Amino acid sequence: IVEKAGPVFAFSHDMLQESTYNLIPIDERKPLHKKIGVSLVQDPEVANNAELCTLAVDQINSCKDMDNILNPVERALFARLNLAAGKHSIAASSYEQARGYFEAGISLLHVNPWDKQYSLCLELYEMSVVVSFMDGKVETVSSRLDIILSNAKSFDDAVNSRALRAKFLA
Repeated sequence: IVEKAGPVFAFSHDMLQESTYNLIPIDERKPLHKKIGVSLVQDPEVANNAELCTLAVDQINSCKDMDNILNPVERALFARLNLAAGKHSIAASSYEQARGYFEAGISLLHVNPWDKQYSLCLELYEMSVVVSFMDGKVETVSSRLDIILSNAKSFDDAVNSRALRAKFLA
């Protein structure tokens, strides 16, 4: 029923996984996703391991919208891991999946991310622009660039975004 797949175990068939998942009471599923995600990030190399990183953030992203399930430290950690998972997805040419990770990372940022988590926020927004551009999501490119340019703290940060806007308009 279950097979070892690298550092994790996986069900031998999707129907087995679905049937087992349906046995878990609905109100216990999101806390279980959090527990799994948090346990996966105990590996210090999680951000460098594409499979482990995406597995961990997929678990957290499935429960991140639940009120107060993540504390601020966990939210920051998983925002960074979503950035790493998005970069791994770009390397695999999976731009839509990468955009999903960047958007999830943005949603996990602090209430005032440009003040509290500037570098992480800037990188998530820039990567969101890049994959949206590559995937033809014009509305996302324009709105994200506007946000970056209105919050850029340095000339270098603004220049990079202006260069992306020039490519977008060309």
